[in-house]
Amino acid sequence: MNENYLILLGLGNDAKSEGKSLAEQIDAVLPQTQCTQCDFDGCKPYSEAIVSGEAEINQCPPGGQDGVDALAELLGRQTLKLNETHGETKPRRIAIVDEKACIGCTLCIKACPVDAFVGSSKVMTQVIGKECTGCDLCLPVCPVDCIDMLESKPYEKILQQDSAQFNNALNQRQILERSIRDNSRERYQFHQARLERDKRERDELLKSRTIALKEKMLKDKAQKEKIEAAIRRVKDSKKNETN
Repeated sequence: MNENYLILLGLGNDAKSEGKSLAEQIDAVLPQTQCTQCDFDGCKPYSEAIVSGEAEINQCPPGGQDGVDALAELLGRQTLKLNETHGETKPRRIAIVDEKACIGCTLCIKACPVDAFVGSSKVMTQVIGKECTGCDLCLPVCPVDCIDMLESKPYEKILQQDSAQFNNALNQRQILERSIRDNSRERYQFHQARLERDKRERDELLKSRTIALKEKMLKDKAQKEKIEAAIRRVKDSKKNETN
């Protein structure tokens, strides 16, 4: 039987045995690339959409047909053919930046869903290879096409040894896959939390500036009224002297 399918199904069953919600069980099977090819903002929103009936189980190209089959088995459904309108299944890849061509625009940093890019404005950007999920979201935003996707070295196929050895090798591979997914999921959650925090801070800053501006306008208005009142008193005083 396909070892990748067994690993993915094992991830889902582990989440189930840990008492996690159905959406979390589905999310455990998903590759955590956060690539949005499924038409949702990430793997978690996609898993929630599957539970609610807003999405089918075959909309994740990075998970491939093995992922669709594992989800079907986990959910007790009939499997479906991977929907190729969402994209093609590709080997694991990571982004690399051509340092000679990079202009430090930071657009890739903003596009990355797991904060795998490091750099600052007008400074060459680099990728933290072990954190990159290969989502491709950095490619379309780069104005100078200085990002390439490098295929990761594939895992060696588990040899068909005796049952005990095969199961042990399968378990070790499953532990590795869970570690990779957990890390990507945590980085995605941190990224989302950072965006929310930044938005909240911008909103608070805008609010404080608006309040300060209104206070200044009221102060300026009061000062103007005082000056106008003083001018009127002077004019009235001169008028009385003339009379």
